[in-house]
Amino acid sequence: MKINRFFPIISPLIAVFLALIVGAVLILIAGANPITAYTALFTESLSTYFGFGNTLTKMAPLLLTSTGVLIALKAGQFNIGGEGQIYFGALGSALVGLYVKAPGFIHVPLAILAGFIFGAVWGFIPGYLKAMRGINEVITTLLLNYIAIDLISYLVQNPLKEANAPSPYSPLIAKSAQLPIVISGSLAHGGILIALIGALIVYIIIKRSTLGYRITAVGLNQKASNYAGISVQRTIMLVMAASGGFAGLAGASEVMGLKYRLFEQVSPGYGFDAIAIAFLSRGSVLGLVLSSLFFGALRSGANVMQRSAGAPVTVIYAIQGLTVLFIAIALALEPRLRT
Repeated sequence: MKINRFFPIISPLIAVFLALIVGAVLILIAGANPITAYTALFTESLSTYFGFGNTLTKMAPLLLTSTGVLIALKAGQFNIGGEGQIYFGALGSALVGLYVKAPGFIHVPLAILAGFIFGAVWGFIPGYLKAMRGINEVITTLLLNYIAIDLISYLVQNPLKEANAPSPYSPLIAKSAQLPIVISGSLAHGGILIALIGALIVYIIIKRSTLGYRITAVGLNQKASNYAGISVQRTIMLVMAASGGFAGLAGASEVMGLKYRLFEQVSPGYGFDAIAIAFLSRGSVLGLVLSSLFFGALRSGANVMQRSAGAPVTVIYAIQGLTVLFIAIALALEPRLRT
């Protein structure tokens, strides 16, 4: 039986649907009404003014980081280090926001660039180790997460800590380095525009450029790429640096658009959610946008769901995990359906 050509498109929808069904069962077990819970969840996160703004706020770092994961996947590399790269990007933008004096039209781009560069450096390290030393990037990116998180924790508890602060965080960055609010009266800031522009740029590169062709070729067959004159090592280092750079932009958007300072807990797990989003998208940039919106809506409406329906917030994390599980099952079944 030949696989239906629409299966790659519908399989993420099926995965989400099944995850919501199982989530409804979990809500019932918790003693709440799943219809009431889901109504509160999606009404708050998608149809209310402030709630939708909050969804976009959470969508921005998810889309940026998952875009980075997708770039690496296109070259056959698995970047599990988005969380640490978010922290490093946040550090870069915070340093520029704190110690560089410039007008806003210069300060904001500089802080954004710093976030990208810091994240790119943190992504380049495992890329170099993989390309030049053959060290598995899954292991190195995962371990570098903890180094980045602990380093930021040390910095905000010591040299970067604001005087007399009740908890570890830096002073406020300069107003000239802060991203503008894009939906008045909400939390939605310019980071969502950066994320959408970044996703568009990646789409153009992957689909319309020779660089995108090289990246895809390396991901499909490294030996054939070498034979065709494509430098596999250089491509691996490039995509891992770019992947880290996009995650760094996510950290920069959190500092510049939401918190305006460097906190000990920069990310609530966006780097790990981004892996799920990248797989759920099935390699499509449009899929990244929609999946990021879905995950952002889940995070945005979770607390309202708990208050309105009595459904525990942990159900949201279960739904996210189940979505990944079902899309993984679909990916495993797809080759069999082709025969």
